[in-house]
Amino acid sequence: MQHRPEIDGLRAVAVVPVILFHAGLAWFSGGYVGVDVFFVISGYLITTIIATAQDKGTFTILGFYERRARRIMPVLFTVILCCLPFAWAWMLPAQMKSFGESIIAVCLFLSNVLFWQESGYFAAAAEKQPLLHTWSLAVEEQYYVVFPILLMLLHRAGPRIRFVVLLLAALVSFALAVYGAIAFPNAAFYLPHTRAWELLAGSLCALFLLHRQQPANETLSLLGLAGVLAGVFLYDDGTPFPSAWTLAPVGGTALIILFGGPGTRVHRFLSLPLLTGIGLISYSLYLWHQPLFAFARIRSLTEPTPVLMTSLTVAAVLLAVLSWRFVETPFRTGRIRILGSAPRILGATAAAAVFLMAVGAAGRVDNGWSFRLPPSALAALDVQAHPDPAMSTCLFDKGEATLPHPVRACMTPGTQTSDTILIGDSHAGAITGEALRAFSAAGLDLYALSHSSCAGFSGLVVSNAKYRLRCNRFFTGVEDYIARSDIKTIIMVSRWSLYVDGTAFDNGEGGIEALKPTYADLYERRDDMGGENDPARKDRVLAAYLADIKAYLDRGDNVVLVYPIPEAGWNVPDLLARAAMTGNDAEPLGTSSERYRARNAAVIAAFDTLDHPRLAKIRPDAIFCDSFVAGRCINSLATDRIFYFDDDHLSNAGAALLMPPIIDAVRRLNANPKGTPGKTTR
Repeated sequence: MQHRPEIDGLRAVAVVPVILFHAGLAWFSGGYVGVDVFFVISGYLITTIIATAQDKGTFTILGFYERRARRIMPVLFTVILCCLPFAWAWMLPAQMKSFGESIIAVCLFLSNVLFWQESGYFAAAAEKQPLLHTWSLAVEEQYYVVFPILLMLLHRAGPRIRFVVLLLAALVSFALAVYGAIAFPNAAFYLPHTRAWELLAGSLCALFLLHRQQPANETLSLLGLAGVLAGVFLYDDGTPFPSAWTLAPVGGTALIILFGGPGTRVHRFLSLPLLTGIGLISYSLYLWHQPLFAFARIRSLTEPTPVLMTSLTVAAVLLAVLSWRFVETPFRTGRIRILGSAPRILGATAAAAVFLMAVGAAGRVDNGWSFRLPPSALAALDVQAHPDPAMSTCLFDKGEATLPHPVRACMTPGTQTSDTILIGDSHAGAITGEALRAFSAAGLDLYALSHSSCAGFSGLVVSNAKYRLRCNRFFTGVEDYIARSDIKTIIMVSRWSLYVDGTAFDNGEGGIEALKPTYADLYERRDDMGGENDPARKDRVLAAYLADIKAYLDRGDNVVLVYPIPEAGWNVPDLLARAAMTGNDAEPLGTSSERYRARNAAVIAAFDTLDHPRLAKIRPDAIFCDSFVAGRCINSLATDRIFYFDDDHLSNAGAALLMPPIIDAVRRLNANPKGTPGKTTR
């Protein structure tokens, strides 16, 4: 086929935004659309090659896959091999196991399926997946298992029927993508049936131009470039994708292919030597950038600096030039004589894939080769891997409104009925095991149950789609049980500020929690929730907190109100383990006390307005902040004193620090008959 320099330039326009998006540059918030541009280009080029060969009578399936193997596999395998020593040196066991799985999936062209099952593309954990970007290669290869055979069948039917069938297939795939963006967004992002229309868009362009002179249209080609750039700069990780929004970059790319002929400004721009040069190395550049960024994030104890990410971008370009020159080009052009025939290149590809899959399987089976880690790192990870089993038993997440109260497994041993109950969200769940043990040791009974992502009251709805209506249902059942039981003291533990602010915690030191916005509003507004930053919504939630606490008190119940527990922002055991692996001393580990006060100012101010003789207030910041280290909220003192098992939930060691003041408050409040004034604890 005739060389089109503007296609090389278009590759550069595709790959550069992807890289800068993965590097974390805010201006390129929609840089991921570069992959969609690649899909269209791929569909155009492959279809042109196949259709041209079919017209000449020279097309064979074996020859097609030989070309794909020469084009795709040598650089891909080279990149994976180069990742292995860094994975060995820097990855934690769980990361190594995941990396091993991803190697196997890449070699089988199933990495899109793996990453769909593991996490979303925009999840923070995905940033530490060195082979995350191979999902797009998997989509292409799955597509090209079927597409050449389909073209062979349609070639006999004639060009019109071929075009119409592919157009109908594209429309069906597009409809699935639009529906999937709402019904199954993660699957729609990764799987081929909702991406095929993008490749088919390129195929339709190829068939349209197959026996025609490419037209040059200034307006349409500029509109196409504008569509691509609009996606790059205006979209972000909240834009449904793929969906109708994807029409801008996909349609824009198609317009450039169709109408960006010689003489247009778009053709002159995309044919600039800098862009065509980047386009030539774009495949190698795409393969190198994500491993460099991922290992930088794995190696760094906090988020890598912009300077480092910029340096790594330059390094990716240099590595891409080298691999294009010494790996990609020799294999693609058949210069390596020993692999000169189709059976040999395909056989060598299969052998290399088997070897890499064996390496990946070994890491998976051998627990991520945990023997690589020093004992202190393993001790830290043990805290992360084994949160108290009472949490999984007594932390509910299905909105069970009709639990058989009391749930015996969530009570102190030997207890038949309890006059004290611990309720709340997963922050309450995290301390449940230690609370049950501490209350039993103190000769007190306790019933503890909690629900994920729920503030601990009925009458609220949350933005998290999974738990949206479950909170009201679950805590209506809990409150009904409290009203009809002998409960006279309620201990309330929740991540109060999260449901008000809705934002993930950023400790200001590189520890940014991996959490999507989760906020609350009144249940009566479930069909018209206020936005994350809506001040009126925040005021409604705070007012609901106070009203529900007062309702218990006015009814004659005692309340032990636990103020917000300090969040860490970074995964504490993970950070300590990585520090131990790299020889850095990260102990004692803590975050800013001022950051805690700023994060929780609204909730603290609201709770401070409460004053009642049957109310006891527990201030976790008085325990964790400024007591061990001035100006810091402590996360850990040593690998055997780690106070969190992730980035915000207390471990048993952390929960143990909370128990004495809680037990003291319960003793004093329970000493008073229900409905009789007690003593406020501060």
